[in-house]
Amino acid sequence: MAEIYAFATDEFFAKLDGVRGELRRTAHAGGARAEAVLSAHRAEGHSRITVTEGDSLDWFVNLDDSRGDRAAAAIEYGRSGGKRGVTSGVHALRSAF
Repeated sequence: MAEIYAFATDEFFAKLDGVRGELRRTAHAGGARAEAVLSAHRAEGHSRITVTEGDSLDWFVNLDDSRGDRAAAAIEYGRSGGKRGVTSGVHALRSAF
C-alpha cells in the first residue's frame, strides 16, 4: 500500500524552484505566441499582450485593451453585430496555449 507523507502536497511541489521557473517560462512563451497572433490582426495598435505574476504561484497572460476601446473580449471572441458590425475573434490567447 502506498504511503502518503504530510509534506507531499500540491502546494509543496508547486513551490519548488524548478516548477516555479517552468511556470514563468511557459507564461512568457505563451505571451510571445499570443502577441504574434495579435500583431498579425491588429488594426490600430491599441491592444497588447501582458504577462503578469500573481500573488502566490500563478502567472497570467492577458489581452489588455485599456489604451483603446476596452474591447478585449470582442477582440478575443468577436462580436455579433451592433454599430460596428459582425467580426470573428482573433483568438490570440486561445491560440497561444
